[in-house]
Amino acid sequence: IVIHSGAGQTLAAAATEILISLFKVELIINFGIAGALNEKLGLNKVGIVEKIVDYQYDLSQFDDREVGRHLKYPNVEIMTNSSLLKQALALEPQLVKVTCASGNKFVASTKEKQEIEEKFNCDIIEMEAASIQLIADMHAIPVLFIKGISDSLTGGVQQYEVMKEKAASSCFRLLKYFLESDTF
Repeated sequence: IVIHSGAGQTLAAAATEILISLFKVELIINFGIAGALNEKLGLNKVGIVEKIVDYQYDLSQFDDREVGRHLKYPNVEIMTNSSLLKQALALEPQLVKVTCASGNKFVASTKEKQEIEEKFNCDIIEMEAASIQLIADMHAIPVLFIKGISDSLTGGVQQYEVMKEKAASSCFRLLKYFLESDTF
């Protein structure tokens, strides 16, 4: 089953819940585009997400919890499924494992990207992974995240507009290869 959620955490969470509740999926593979927060991945390169930080989630004024930490997790990093990660890396060993900053905001500013990278030690930034993983974890459904780089640390909106389709196509080719391998 393929679903296009659209941009942002709310739509991604709704799409994930639909996949799980209505279609009883046993596995979710999310692919999409992300911005780079450092030089670990270059433009149009594809990374595989090992950890996610919901960098805008903030209960710090309520209970002194660090920004980004959800109640059900021991720290700010939400781990993805290690078994799926290993399977993907076995098929494509050159894939780079990344930590993903996920929030409900498109970030184009170099300064803001640098601040997020420094504070959360993330490699890429996008708008859906945290909500997908949170909903999937509620149902004990494994998720694999494949992310293509659409804009560099300094690229901004113009670079995103030029690269978004190329980055998405790179992710799709990898997804197709994974599915054709019968590993997942």
